[in-house]
Order: sequence, then C-alpha cells, then structure tokens
Amino acid sequence: MIPVSMPAMLLGYMIYLFSEVFLWLLIACLLALLVPRCRRYMLARRWRFGVLVVLLAAGSGLYVQFTYEQWQDWRAHNPRLEHEQVLGDLVLPAGTQVHLRNLEPFNDLSGDPVPYGMQSLEQADFERTPGHILGMPVRRLELAQGHGFATVETLSAHALAGWKCEPGEVEFGFPFGAHFTFSEWKMRRCTLAPGTQLGGIVWPGPVRVFANTTSWQARSEESPVRVLGIELRSLIMILDRPYGEGRSWGGYSNQPFAFGPVHYPADIQVSHYQGQMLFSLPPDAHAQDRRTGTPIEGGQTVVQSMQGEVLGIHSNRSMGVYFPDEIIVR
Repeated sequence: MIPVSMPAMLLGYMIYLFSEVFLWLLIACLLALLVPRCRRYMLARRWRFGVLVVLLAAGSGLYVQFTYEQWQDWRAHNPRLEHEQVLGDLVLPAGTQVHLRNLEPFNDLSGDPVPYGMQSLEQADFERTPGHILGMPVRRLELAQGHGFATVETLSAHALAGWKCEPGEVEFGFPFGAHFTFSEWKMRRCTLAPGTQLGGIVWPGPVRVFANTTSWQARSEESPVRVLGIELRSLIMILDRPYGEGRSWGGYSNQPFAFGPVHYPADIQVSHYQGQMLFSLPPDAHAQDRRTGTPIEGGQTVVQSMQGEVLGIHSNRSMGVYFPDEIIVR
C-alpha cells in the first residue's frame, strides 16, 4: 500500500482551493472591465492591475488544469460509439453513449485481471438507436457485473418468466462472468399493469414483482388495494408461481374497519396466512369486541376465520412462529 502523507494532502488541497479562488477573482477583474467607472479606475492604474491579473492567471492555472484533466477523464470513461460494438450477445449500435468503469488493465487484490475497456461496461444509453436485449427494444442498460445483476429500461410490454411486464425498468440476475450472455439471465424484477389480478385480488395500481429463492413477491405501494372490504396500503403477496394462488399477503389498513364482530383502528397490520386472517395491533392501538363491548389491548394479534369468527387472541411476540417473516410488511 502506498503511504499517504496527511500534511502533503492538506497542502495540496489548500493549493487547489486557493487556485479556485484566484480563478474567480480573475473572472471578477475581467467583468469589472465591462463597468465604465471600474474600467477607468483600472486603466488609470494599468500597471498595478496588469500585474494583479497576471498573478491571478498564474495562480488559477492549477485549477484550470485539474478541471481540464477531469473533463478529459470523463470523456474517456463516457465515449459515444462511432461504430457498432458487439460484446457477446449485446449489440451496441453506433451513437450509443456508454460508461466504462476501467480504462487500463490491472489486477485485483487476489491477482486476477479486472475487466477494462468495453469489457468493463457499466451503462449504455441508446439515445439514437434503441438497443435489443432478449428481443426487447430498450432505451437504457445498467450493468453491475460484480454484483451479478442488470437493469434495462424497456420500450414495450413483454412476457418474461411468466409475467406480463409493462414498459419500464426490468432487473435481471446472472452468474459471475455471464454479463454478456443473455441465455444465463434470469428476470428478478418488473412492473405489472394496473388492474392486474393476483391471488384473487384486483390491484388497481402498478404492481412490482420480485423473484425470491423459491417464490415470487408482488408489491403495491402507490395505490391502496381493497380486500374483504378493508382498504390496505403497502400490500405484499407471496406467490409460488406467476399468477398463481397467493400463499400469503399482508398490508396496513388505511381507515378504521370492522371484520366480523371486531372493530379495528386504522394503521394496523392486516395479514392472510394459511386460510386465516391476522390483525396485529401496535402497542398504542386498541380494537373493540362488539360482542361484549370490551376493548382488545394493543400489542396483540387477533386471529379470525375468513368468515369473521374469532379464533384466538395472542401477543404479537408469541406470534413469531405462527406469523412468518415473508408476509411482514415493513
């Protein structure tokens, strides 16, 4: 590791800072020449101000040089392709704006070579000619090679992994080294159209679906969803397969509501698991059992059948085994 001298770093930063100040002072002097009164004053003392301008110009040279080098480095990392480039299955048309992570070859800490040049592609903007990935016209591609996923912005709806994905962002995962091999890509996330029916529920707003290890997760956070007469926000559903039956779901109530003989306040967690309804009260909330008129204290979960029959009341803490993490909405 190259030793770092903190005093030298501080000195370099101070020189850079003063160089920037000198540039702004130089610009101020030049702008002052546009004001007649200031111009007459400066021309009457032209020797003094001439020396000042020369010193400011010399002092600001470091900042100008650094800015120019930064701009050159940005251009090198973000070229616009003059000719078509083919990287495995990825075709980049001429005119595509790309971002490259590394420009020169080097090895990582393990001694393995790191991709550079076009092989280190991180982003492609198809501004002039749409790109095509897995048969889809796309406007933008972002690659996280080290993390094994890619995000594309599609221009049309497509069927992917059994889902009818709307135009917009679609995320794929891939094994290490398969970033340009589309046959190895697996869809991980996309958005379904408003009005989609999943698990017997019609979702009025856009629905985002995510791939889990053994299942799919559908999530709606933009539009409330009405289920069994309860208006829910942040609804999450777990499905075994695309458009299959919902294994479980959970959300938060937007308004007070009644289910069976129990009246519940707003902002409580409502869930469905193994054919039963679970209503989890935060510590500062209370429900009302209308059969007896007695309150149900906060910090408890009321378990009811789908028909509304109260099956039990348990503390939220004791429901940890019964109430799986996969349907906890956070």
